[in-house]
Amino acid sequence: MHLSYRARLILYNFILFAFSFLLIFFCVFQGTSYYYINQTKNLLMEISRDSSLYISQELKTINDDSTLENRFISNSLYLSHSISATESTRTLLYDVNGILIADSSTLTTSASLDTEVNLSRSQNAPVFTLKQINNTTYAYFTAPITVDETLIGYLGFVYSLREMDVFLSHVAFFMWLSGSLALFLIVMLSFRFASNFIRPIKDLTKISEEINEGNYNLAIYYKHQDEIGELTKAFNVMITNNNNMIIQLDSERKRLAGVLASLDDGLLALDQNGNIITSNRYIKTYFNVTSPKSIYDFQYQSFLRDIFDRLKNGKDHIQEEIDCNDRNLLLIGSPIREKGFEENYMIIIRNMTAAKHIQDEQRKFISSVSHELRTPLTTIIGYTDMLTRRQVVDPEILNRSLNTINREGHRLLRLVDTLLNVNKFDKAEFDFKKTNLNIVILLSEVVEQMQIKASQSEVEINYRSEDLPEVLGDYDRLQQVFINIIHNAIKYSNPGDIIDVVSTLEDRHIIVSIRDYGPGISDIEQNRIFNAFYRVEEDRSRAPGEGGSGLGLYIVKQIVEKHDGQIQIESQVGEGTNIIVTLPILEELIYGGDKDETL
Repeated sequence: MHLSYRARLILYNFILFAFSFLLIFFCVFQGTSYYYINQTKNLLMEISRDSSLYISQELKTINDDSTLENRFISNSLYLSHSISATESTRTLLYDVNGILIADSSTLTTSASLDTEVNLSRSQNAPVFTLKQINNTTYAYFTAPITVDETLIGYLGFVYSLREMDVFLSHVAFFMWLSGSLALFLIVMLSFRFASNFIRPIKDLTKISEEINEGNYNLAIYYKHQDEIGELTKAFNVMITNNNNMIIQLDSERKRLAGVLASLDDGLLALDQNGNIITSNRYIKTYFNVTSPKSIYDFQYQSFLRDIFDRLKNGKDHIQEEIDCNDRNLLLIGSPIREKGFEENYMIIIRNMTAAKHIQDEQRKFISSVSHELRTPLTTIIGYTDMLTRRQVVDPEILNRSLNTINREGHRLLRLVDTLLNVNKFDKAEFDFKKTNLNIVILLSEVVEQMQIKASQSEVEINYRSEDLPEVLGDYDRLQQVFINIIHNAIKYSNPGDIIDVVSTLEDRHIIVSIRDYGPGISDIEQNRIFNAFYRVEEDRSRAPGEGGSGLGLYIVKQIVEKHDGQIQIESQVGEGTNIIVTLPILEELIYGGDKDETL
C-alpha cells in the first residue's frame, strides 16, 4: 500500500505522539509502582527487625526450663496477635521447619507463605514477593527469627497494596482521557497543516509533468518568498538552460570519448548487446586481442563477459581484482546512463602489478622495522621498570642492569643506523655481521632478559645446557631469534606455567628447544605460522594487547636460514608447543682441521 505524502505526515505525527504517550505512561506507572513497592519493602524490613527484637524480649522474660524454640511455639499465637496489633498487618509465625504455627488473622482467605518461607530457609535471608489476589496486590514477606544467634523460626507478613492499585487506576484513567483528547487535536491540526503545506508541491508536480513531456516554455509562479519560492526560481532557471544543455550534450560526449581513449588504463565502452563502442590500445596489450568488435571476442577472458552480464542485469558498480598473464589487474565496471538514451556500459582495466608489489614490500619493510626496534626497547623498558618499581640498591644487580641497558641501547643505535642505510623497499634486508659466538652465553643473556617479562605474566623460564662448541653467527640477529620465540611462549602460557629452554649438541649441530605448555597450535596453523603476515591470533584467543603484525616468526625463519640452520615446530592443541632451532657448529673446533676443511 502506497501512502501519499500528506497521509505519511499525519501517520508520522500519530506514531510520534503514540510512542511519546506510551513512554510517559510506562515511566509513570513503573516509577509509581517502584516507589510504592520500595517503600513497602523498607517498611516490612523495619517491621521485621522490630518484631524480631520484640519476640526476643518476650521469650527471655518467660521463666521456665524449656528451650527458646519451645517457648516460641508455645507463645506463637500471642506473639502474632501482639505484632499484628502493633504493626497493623497480618502476621504469620513458622517454626524452624517452615511449618505454620500461628496466624494473627481469622480470615479464610488463603495467604500461604510456604514458598517464601522455603526460600528464606534456603537463603537464610529475608524474602520479599508480590502476588495478585482478587485483583488486589499483596506484599508477602518472610524473615528468619534469631535469638542469641539461635534460629527459632520464621516471621511472615501479608501486606495489602490496595492503596497503590487504587492510585494507579486513577492515574491510568486520567492519562488515557488526556491522551485521547490530545490525539484528537493532533490529528485535526495535522490535517490542516498538511493540506496547506502540500498544495504548492502539487502545483509544482503538475508543471514538472508537462516539462517532462517536452514543453519547455512553461514557468512556475509562486508569490511567497519562502523555500518553495526559492525552489520555483531554481526550477525556472533550469528550464531556461535546458535547451542549451541538450545542444552541448553531443559535443561533450565526443570530447569525453577522446579523453577516455587517451587514458593510460585499458578502456572498453559497450552497448547493451555487448558490441564495443570504443576501446584503447591497452586492451591489446593486456589481453593480446586484435581489433575486438564485441565482448565475446575475448574468448579467454571470461571475467570481462561476467562483468558485462552483471552490469546489464542492473549492477550499478563493480570493482574486482584478478590475476591475468602474470599481472594484477583492477577491473572497474559502471553503467553509463543518460535520460532519453540507451544505457551503455564502461569497463576500465588498471594494471596494479607494480603498485601491489610496492605496497606488499612497504608493508613487509615497516613491519620488519617494528620487530627489529621492539626487541632492544622491550629489554630497556623492562630493566628500567624493574629498577624504578623495586628501588634496587644492590650494587651488583644495579650494575648488571645498567650494563644490559647500555648494551641494548647501543644495539638499538646500531639497528637505527642500519635502517637509515636502507633506501629501497625491494632490498629491505639487514646486513649480517657474523663472528664466533658462544650460544650458551647468548641464551643465558636472553633468558635473563626475558625473566622480567615472564615474571610479569607469572611464568617461569628454566634453562638447561651442556658445554657446547661455538657457532658462526650474528649475535644480535640470533639474540632476536630466541627473544622472539620466548616472547611468543610467554604470551601463550598461563600463569604458573613453566617454559623449558634446552640446548644440546647432536650430529655436529646445536639443537635449541623452547617448550611451552600453552594452548598449542593446530596442524593447519603449523603449515602457515612461518608465512609473512600470518597471525595466529586470528584463529586463537590471545591476551589483550598481545597482537602482532604476523612477521615475528617469519623474520625468525629468515635469520635462522641465513645461518644455514633450520627451524621447526612440534605442537598439539591443548598440549603446548615446542620450537626447535638447529644451527651448525664451527667444524674446525670439532675436527681440529683448517677452516676450509669439508666432509
